[in-house]
Amino acid sequence: MLANALIHKLRKDAITIAEDVSGHPTLCRTIKDGGIGFDYRLNMYLPDMWIKLLKETGDEYWNMGQIVNAMTNRRWKEKCIAYAESHDQAIVGDKTIAMWLIDDQIYGGMNKHDQ
Repeated sequence: MLANALIHKLRKDAITIAEDVSGHPTLCRTIKDGGIGFDYRLNMYLPDMWIKLLKETGDEYWNMGQIVNAMTNRRWKEKCIAYAESHDQAIVGDKTIAMWLIDDQIYGGMNKHDQ
């Protein structure tokens, strides 16, 4: 709260983004309203959802309702940032989304004559 108060006092145009998986209910509420004062929260579930879908489910079986729910499920007026790839995947040694989609063709097979 103190850091967000200071940042927003010194720079009125500043934006703060919380990387938080706890789902703290006041994370993106203003300090005046009793919140922590972040402007946005990273929707950290989404990168894991995409990798899990790519690993475990053929795209013809993806449940669009579950995907839409995951991308829109947030508190009223809470601004979230959706993203597809996380640094956490690199830390644990997982493949990038490009690698899951292209696999070993990323190293070769990109030539138009290889088709």
